[in-house]
Amino acid sequence: MAVLRKLALLLWKNYTLQKRKVLVTVLELLLPLLFSGILIWLRLKIQSENVPNATIYPGQSIRELPLFFSFPPPGDTWELAYIPSQSDAVKTITETARRTLVINMRARGFRSENDFEDYIKYDNRSSNVLAAVVFEHAFNHSRDPLPLAVKYHLRFSYTRRNYMWTQTGSFFLKEMEGWHTTSLFPLFPNPGPREPASADGGEPGEKHV
Repeated sequence: MAVLRKLALLLWKNYTLQKRKVLVTVLELLLPLLFSGILIWLRLKIQSENVPNATIYPGQSIRELPLFFSFPPPGDTWELAYIPSQSDAVKTITETARRTLVINMRARGFRSENDFEDYIKYDNRSSNVLAAVVFEHAFNHSRDPLPLAVKYHLRFSYTRRNYMWTQTGSFFLKEMEGWHTTSLFPLFPNPGPREPASADGGEPGEKHV
């Protein structure tokens, strides 16, 4: 019985407090109903699209690059960096890749990653570098062949070279800048599949660099 008396006292206290603040009580009751009604109304207004069949996208060829690559920097060309520059094998691979891409591009070699980083930091022409190919092997002589287990990694700019091209006029230009490799999902997710109209996958444009 003591528990029931305490419960009744607590209910009477809450009732008295709510009775003294009629407007607050009304708002506490109506606002959740209002917001719930807005969510239900929005859900009813959104028309879902039924896609019964699988979407099959055309194949993507590395020889057919996006239009962005046809517009090099003013008065200059794109650059494909490679490290280390003293290896004939690395130079041959980079030159072959440059010719395969069929765009106006030149290959630029660096002896070490530190030299490449200094070039990026202090040379005004470093904005022309699309990417750098770094082979993780110590070549003692220029004619040394590549090892059987080739290890390499690619280095890209923090800001994608095609970023201003693809995001022209975007209100969220600054917020979307960069690769966002720490994010599992897009910063501004859209309902449905991501970039359903883009055969190459759309943003962030891994194929486009």
